[in-house]
Amino acid sequence: MLILYHHNISVCAQKVRIALAEKDLPWEGVHVDLMQGEHLNPEFLKINPRGLVPVLVHDGDPICESTIILEYLEDAFPQAPLRPVEPKARARMRIWEKWPDDGLHTACGTLSYACIFAEQVRSNHDRAELEERLSKLPDKARAARQRMLLEIGFEAPFVRDAILLHDKVLAEMDRQLAGQQWLGSTDFSLGDVALIPYVVRLDRLGLSKMWAHRPRVGSWYERVQGRPSFATAITAYKSDAYNDELAARGVDVWPKVESVLASA
Repeated sequence: MLILYHHNISVCAQKVRIALAEKDLPWEGVHVDLMQGEHLNPEFLKINPRGLVPVLVHDGDPICESTIILEYLEDAFPQAPLRPVEPKARARMRIWEKWPDDGLHTACGTLSYACIFAEQVRSNHDRAELEERLSKLPDKARAARQRMLLEIGFEAPFVRDAILLHDKVLAEMDRQLAGQQWLGSTDFSLGDVALIPYVVRLDRLGLSKMWAHRPRVGSWYERVQGRPSFATAITAYKSDAYNDELAARGVDVWPKVESVLASA
C-alpha cells in the first residue's frame, strides 16, 4: 500500500503526484495542512523529522524527500518507466531532476512568500502564533528566511537572487528544448516531472511573461498541460489557505519581477 502525506499546492508533492499518475499507481492521500502547521506537529515529525511534505509510506516504511521518492518509485515500480535506459541519457535526465535540490526549490519558496504566501500567513496568525510557528521549524535557516519575508517581503535581499535563478533555469530549459521535446531525454521523464511544478508556480503567480521570449519553454508547458497526469496531479487539487493563483485574483507582481530582470 502506498500512502502519500502531501499538501494541495506543495511543489514537491505535485512532483510525486505526477509520477504516481504517470505510472498509474494506486495510493491513499493524507492531506497535511501547512497553514495550520500540521507539518510541525509531533505526530508528523515522527514520520519526517524535517517537517516537510511529501512523505511516501510504502507498506509502513516512510520515504522522504521528493527527489528520492521519485527514484524510489522507479526502483520499486519499474512499469511505465520515467527514466531512460541508456546510462548517459539517464545522467542527462538527472541533471534536470537535480535543479530543485540545488537551489531552485528554496528560490521558489522565497518568490512564493514574497509574492503572496507571507501575506496569507500573516492574515492567519497573530504575532505570538507566528513566533511559535517559526520557532518550531527544524531548519533554522529556513525560519530566518521566512521571518524576513514576513517582515519585508520583496525587499528581502535574497528575493533578487531567487528571481534570477528562475530566469537562469528557464534559459537552460529553452536551450535544452532546442533539439528535443522533453528535458534530459527524448521521452517524457523524471527530468520533466521535476521541473513542471516550478513552472506551474510561476504561471499561477502571474509570471508567465518570464518565458514569453522563450517559445520552446511555452511549447513544452503546453505539452505538459496536455498530459492526463497534469489534470490528475495538479488541476484536480485546488488551493486552500495557501493560494498561489494570483492571476485569477487580479494581483499583478510582474512589474516587480520585471524590474529585477531589467536591472540584472
